[in-house]
Amino acid sequence: MKKVLFISEYLNPPYDEGIKKTVYNLFLDLDDNYDLKVICRHGFEKDNIHIVNTNPLFYSREVKSIIKNFSPESIVYLPFQSSTFASYLRLKVFSFLAKKANIIFIALQPKPIKTWQKVIIRMIKPKVAFTPSPALHTIWNSMGVKNELIPLLTDLSIFKPLADNGKKKSLRLKYNLSAEAFIITHMGHLNEGRNLKTLIPLQKYGVQVVVVGSSSTPIDAYGKETLKDELLNSGIIIIDRYIENIEEIYQLSDLYIFPVVKKNSSIGMPLSVLEARACGVPVLTSNYGSLDFYLDNDYGGIFYSEPEKFLEKFKAIKLELNKDLDKTKVSELNDIFFSSIHKQINK
Repeated sequence: MKKVLFISEYLNPPYDEGIKKTVYNLFLDLDDNYDLKVICRHGFEKDNIHIVNTNPLFYSREVKSIIKNFSPESIVYLPFQSSTFASYLRLKVFSFLAKKANIIFIALQPKPIKTWQKVIIRMIKPKVAFTPSPALHTIWNSMGVKNELIPLLTDLSIFKPLADNGKKKSLRLKYNLSAEAFIITHMGHLNEGRNLKTLIPLQKYGVQVVVVGSSSTPIDAYGKETLKDELLNSGIIIIDRYIENIEEIYQLSDLYIFPVVKKNSSIGMPLSVLEARACGVPVLTSNYGSLDFYLDNDYGGIFYSEPEKFLEKFKAIKLELNKDLDKTKVSELNDIFFSSIHKQINK
């Protein structure tokens, strides 16, 4: 088996946020298919996982020793902070410590890069990079970085339609939600960048909007408390705690909604949209990242709109939401992701 070293900052639960889910799902795949070792700052106990205390660039005696003793054929680096300038510097450190290794860079969204930093990145650029973000794909093309646009992974063993539609009512009771209401849900960070105020007109129209916050949302996130109060005062229900079986929230929903438009307020392909569709739930979303590129209308299960016109769009599509929308392209996206990463590792 090929020897692969996987490096990321966080591999520890809970996995309730897009980047952490992607890191964990990629770890599971690499662990199944390769002779794998992991270097991370925060993780869980496993023989092939090394939790290190190192400097910001991951350069330390411990990291050097792990790489030297393992002698990986490929290094896969997925930074939690995505494509920051420091991430490119770390890539250079890894290539220095493992001169013969095939270095693979995966970044989920673009980050601001200064002009002088771009000059350096062009000199130390990765040999190959992957991203689900069309914006980052374009930036890399302009910088001469060899890269490929890829979708993201969804755990289809967890996210799937209810086998018994009668269970939908019992799930609502479990979470103290109305059995009769039309429920629209959203998952993600509770901050201003998520554009959550655009959900208030839907709540006032007579549906029940439920927002499930992420445990990864910083306590001091911009506008969090004021935003939370405004949403609650409108009647929106906020579940601001970790939910172990998050798939149940999708499964009890009539519609999933994704109002994000601001760059870097979500990863380049929102996992929550993929998870909702894997559960057979229709989605009303902004045309964010690579959603339209990979999913289009997903067999009639995805509807696109500017968030300011969500209520108008909802009224227009309401009858369509009663159809069987279980068929989805999500499993095909998993295949594309695996084949892209494996092809590069197996070179």
